[in-house]
Amino acid sequence: MDTTSGAAERALAAVQLDSAITRDLTGDGAPERLIARARGARFDSLDIELEIIDGRTGARIHDARWSSRDYFKYEPSNARPDSAAERERIVRRHFDRILASDAFVPPSMTLPGGRKEIALDTATVRYSLLELDWRRAHSLADSMPIPPEVESQLGRERVVPPDERARTQAVAAELRGRPTFTLFQGGELTNTIAWSDREHAFVRVFSCC
Repeated sequence: MDTTSGAAERALAAVQLDSAITRDLTGDGAPERLIARARGARFDSLDIELEIIDGRTGARIHDARWSSRDYFKYEPSNARPDSAAERERIVRRHFDRILASDAFVPPSMTLPGGRKEIALDTATVRYSLLELDWRRAHSLADSMPIPPEVESQLGRERVVPPDERARTQAVAAELRGRPTFTLFQGGELTNTIAWSDREHAFVRVFSCC
């Protein structure tokens, strides 16, 4: 029996999924590299990560992390997959969707009269900017979750100061028509982001259940 540390590491990462694609999300003509990877001992408990690497500088400009457990979050207990093969099928399906072509199609909403329009929610943009400011002030990477009490504070209904309203409107106007990327992380986490030159960061433009 192999009892080396290498054997232990291989057992802990018995499942390894990788995917990558290049796509110009910043609009500077140098395509970014999007890299998705999943590691873990079982398909229903994988650590998943998505990185976006800047096409010009090679710097990481976005990083998201989640667990494959979230793909089963809303499965009724009596309908959850009871076989390893079925759990693998579900996780592989979701993993393959991360960098599929549909992820780069802007979400749309239907307006009165049946006309469709690309979805861009200014409330989502405003919250994303508040979150971005908080992360920068506390040196918290975008891959790390914000404390629940901070989420509640940022999302609280309040009178929006004029400078904050102006900033939100300016960023929303900038992002209309920009390339988007939509990521589903299980449960209620489906977010669409677009690159803002003003903020030098990705900003959420739409969130959905």
